[in-house]
This record gives sequence, C-alpha cells and structure tokens, in this order.
Amino acid sequence: MNLIKLNPVVYMYLSFAATYQNARANPGEIDPNNTTIFVGGLDPSDSEDQLKQMFCQLGEVHVKIHNNKNCGFVQYAKRTSAEQALSVLNGNILGGRNVRLSWGRSPSSKQG
Repeated sequence: MNLIKLNPVVYMYLSFAATYQNARANPGEIDPNNTTIFVGGLDPSDSEDQLKQMFCQLGEVHVKIHNNKNCGFVQYAKRTSAEQALSVLNGNILGGRNVRLSWGRSPSSKQG
C-alpha cells in the first residue's frame, strides 16, 4: 500500500477547510450549546403533544410544530439529551411516517 506523505502545512490547511465546510453545512452540530433538533417528515395531523411524548423520554423538552411545513423543532434542556435523541429516535415512526432528525439552529444563532 502506497501512502502519500502530505506537507504539514497542506495537511493543516485541508483540516481547517474540512472543519469550515462542516460548520457551514450544519453549524448546530458543532455548537456545544445547541440543544435544538429539527424534525422533518411530520404528518399534518401530528400534534405537539405527540411530538413531546416521543422526545420527553430522553429529557426535558419544549416542542413546536410548523404544520404548514410538515416539520417541527424539539429543544432539550441538555445537549447530551439532544445527542441521544438524534442517535436513538432518528427514523422512528410518528403518525405513520418516519421522522427525519438533524441538528437545528440554536436560538442564539438565529438571525432576527
């Protein structure tokens, strides 16, 4: 197996570039204070109570559904609860549909 040896400066540049791309792609994932999860694929008939029931098993939550967009947001009190929810609940069924989870924007990063 032939390995390419990179110049340390080139390696450092590529590392910074990858980090920058990840931050631009999903800043919520990198922000250690972010506890907000985006929930996509909701059925219009899904309620905030149903969403809360699904997510509260992992910690204290505040939920908001945007019915006209078939999505919602779950905000946990603790980052560790949000991380656990992302790994455990992504793809679970709510109202007959698989929900898609990803990091949302933290309230402090929202632009007014």
